[in-house]
Amino acid sequence: MSPIPLRATPAAKMHAPISKRNFSPDASLVLVGIRGSGKRSLGFIAAAALNRRFITEDYYFKEVTGHTRHEFLQKFGSHEFQRRDIEVLKMMLNNHRSHCVIECGLGSLTRVIQEHLRQYSQTNPVVYLLRDMDQIQRLLRLQDSSAKRLENGDPYHRTCSNFEFYNLEENGALGLSQDEDSPDRRSVNYSFKLKDAKEDFTRFVRFITGATTTDPGFDSPFVLLETPPEKRSYTHSVFVRLSSIDSDEVDLSKLESGSDAIELCIDSWNPDAVSAVAKHVSVLRRIAKVPIIYSIDIRALDIDPHNSQSENTRDVYFQIIEYGLRLGVEYLSIDLGQDHTRLVQVVQNRGMTKIIGHYMLEPSSGVSWEDDTCLSIYLEAERLGCQLVRILRTATTRDDNDSVRKFVDRIKSLSGTHPPIIAFNVSLIGRSSQVFNCNLTSVTHPAIPRHLQKDNDPQITSQDAVRALCQSYILDPLKFFILGASVAYSISPAMHNAAYRSCGLEHVYRIPDKPSVANLDEWRHDPHFGGCSVVQPWRVQVASQLTYKSRHVEAIGAINTIMPLRASADGNIYPLLEQASRRNQAGRIAAWWGENTDWISIMVCLRRNLSPRNAISPVRTTGLVIGAGGMARAAIYAMLQLGCRKIFILNRTLSRAEEVARHFNSWVAAEHTESGAAVVRVLRSADEPWPTELAFPSMIVSSVPESSVQDRPPANFVMPEQWLGSPSGGVVLELSYKPLNTPLLNQLRRYRAETDSPWVLVDGLEIVAEQGFAQYELMTGRKAPRRLMMTEVLRNYVAEDGPLGEKTIKARLEMFT
Repeated sequence: MSPIPLRATPAAKMHAPISKRNFSPDASLVLVGIRGSGKRSLGFIAAAALNRRFITEDYYFKEVTGHTRHEFLQKFGSHEFQRRDIEVLKMMLNNHRSHCVIECGLGSLTRVIQEHLRQYSQTNPVVYLLRDMDQIQRLLRLQDSSAKRLENGDPYHRTCSNFEFYNLEENGALGLSQDEDSPDRRSVNYSFKLKDAKEDFTRFVRFITGATTTDPGFDSPFVLLETPPEKRSYTHSVFVRLSSIDSDEVDLSKLESGSDAIELCIDSWNPDAVSAVAKHVSVLRRIAKVPIIYSIDIRALDIDPHNSQSENTRDVYFQIIEYGLRLGVEYLSIDLGQDHTRLVQVVQNRGMTKIIGHYMLEPSSGVSWEDDTCLSIYLEAERLGCQLVRILRTATTRDDNDSVRKFVDRIKSLSGTHPPIIAFNVSLIGRSSQVFNCNLTSVTHPAIPRHLQKDNDPQITSQDAVRALCQSYILDPLKFFILGASVAYSISPAMHNAAYRSCGLEHVYRIPDKPSVANLDEWRHDPHFGGCSVVQPWRVQVASQLTYKSRHVEAIGAINTIMPLRASADGNIYPLLEQASRRNQAGRIAAWWGENTDWISIMVCLRRNLSPRNAISPVRTTGLVIGAGGMARAAIYAMLQLGCRKIFILNRTLSRAEEVARHFNSWVAAEHTESGAAVVRVLRSADEPWPTELAFPSMIVSSVPESSVQDRPPANFVMPEQWLGSPSGGVVLELSYKPLNTPLLNQLRRYRAETDSPWVLVDGLEIVAEQGFAQYELMTGRKAPRRLMMTEVLRNYVAEDGPLGEKTIKARLEMFT
């Protein structure tokens, strides 16, 4: 084999090691930053996300000394206060090395504590919180001179931490409306102020600590969150340059859809402006909610890895690499032509970040895909410890596209388990190889102006690639339907069909002429049937008839999604992992798979709208579910998955409520071996006083129909006000959306206005959209274009008094974003 062009640094020239990020899963998380950076608020969020104790410097100082910091200063003077403050802060850190989230206050500005934190970061994650200085100045009402002094001390936190997180304003960083600052809880935009930050920081701390990064209970190969992009078929990563973002010509909000990941390419670097990179990463995370790939364009930075360079120039490359690891990105691309010894340090101290070993075959190298050098590069990246390997080459003839396919086949033929390979040709001639590359193909996006792109930047969009796969008969056009007794007004077809078009798929979603459970027998013989939604009143009935279903359906006892299980020519059903990879391909149907996305939508809406004060505790939190049908079952299951262990159910038919309660109490006892009082209890009537020994509910879900279903009259439910005693309010989910303003929501709006209690109200349109997002992803394996689908929900919804007005639609979309 030809030698791989990697270089090693002599031991005498070893550099300072990259920060360590390999910790025990229960290692305490420490937050540092200047006043106003959000340590207290984000600390509460992190503690709830990780189910840990939250310790603040102020609280611990008083616990140890018996005085508040101000009292101690007044009584003993500044010299003694400073000595004792440092001593207590060290005690706080040393005595709580595990199972905690720790907020460091002003003490982190002292050199002694910074040195202590540097040592602490060898075994624990220490997160430096950044925030827009203008926002901090407004928040703390500081004069310019005071703000400048505060800002000058801030960068010292970077020297004693191993992670960074940019605390974005709520929607402000995206240039959107900030009506949620309004105290008017009747506003469609009203929510608690930290809703976006809660979602962002929860995802961040769960990732860097190694806690599960997916939603609780997901274990299906059909769920996108369960399967990383490199293990799915034909996934794409939008490639965007740092210089393009800095130009302000890229509409970042449009990057919400169109990829399975976003690759931020660092093509300019100023060590004094690194906070801007952190902000860009936070904005991309908030908008797209997909993994971030962090890469470096060495050419743009005038760093040539294949020629001799000054020590300083090489250092710049690894400074940029280190910063990517500090940001806790999901993927980091390293140039395999760089210094081998230092690359080993990067891989060893990557934390939870996956390393993509990257190599670009230049035309001048004379290396073709058939050469053994390509295989040598791949194997060396594997030995280095890379989780993925990406090899690119500039195509000079169309034959190069056939050659790269043969190279990929060669990698796949290796015995044993090996890292996923990303291999394709760049340039216009290489487009077909980009289409057929299976893992994280680099693509562009309509939001990125063409004049901002370099010659070898991606030329095709994700939509282009999927369309080409359809035109090449790799993906097939499929038919999807909705089943239910009253589906004539369903907005699901508009939502799903718009998503198909946006993605490039040729599927169609329709309402059957005569919806009936018997339709399933007809569709079973159609190889182009892709799946169906199931709504009232068949969620429970159909679930009992299916042989194959997820464990969530088994637990809930109801479905809302049926997907075909396909078989080979000899009749053998493909394994589930292969079924997931064949979702957009026609074929013989051998059986049905039952899923449920109702519980996912309810769980997402509850978790997103619960304020940090109402963080779920198995001991304290109480939930209330109205109804006893399939949606009520999904609501109870969602609360259980969130960790709530005190749930009440109210239904006008008592026997049905008791049946549901027995079902879930048996399930909890079997799955979680929990004993003692029943987890789900039945309220016999709305006149019953709330149990005095339990907290008032902070999660309320109404699943009763507000319009007639078949021969059943509408429920028109309203809450007994004596049950609304939660001092911190909570979340009310109204699952019905016909009508949109139900008696329950109208009642809660009046109650909220009269009492000023902090309740967040979520109506049925948000629920139906969320279950549609999850259902689309289950059925297609593609990321849902959430904003587009939500727009279709709002534009196609027709209330009793007509469609929603443009002003209402705009306000809802801003809230949704």
